Amino acid sequence: MIVLIIILFLASEVLAEQAVYVGMDKCKACHSKIVKEYSGFKRSRNFRILEMRGKEHDPQCLPCHTTGYGEPGGFVSVEKTPHLKNVQCETCHGPASLHLKATTLEEKRKTVKVPHNICTKCHTQHGHREF
Repeated sequence: MIVLIIILFLASEVLAEQAVYVGMDKCKACHSKIVKEYSGFKRSRNFRILEMRGKEHDPQCLPCHTTGYGEPGGFVSVEKTPHLKNVQCETCHGPASLHLKATTLEEKRKTVKVPHNICTKCHTQHGHREF
């Protein structure tokens, strides 16, 4: 019986719902002031740089000019996932679907993870340090 309980517990961990990207418009509902302020920064519109240079399909550029490129549920293309172009909240805070589903502040806080090295994924000598 104990073995069955352990197996069920481990299976539930494996089957736990994975967070997916939802796009910055979903963040506006609760964080409208922050989203409005962020929208004034260049990085909130940095995908257009790729479009101006004809690099909107360049896999070397997309990780730093979109949200979640190369990750499950992340940016795929402007045609398929237009709501994930540009650097958005979830680029740093992670996919927000579970955050949106959480019903208490404590649950919401548990869904937000900012890796210590998140900035250096793009801001390196090979990237564009000034932004």
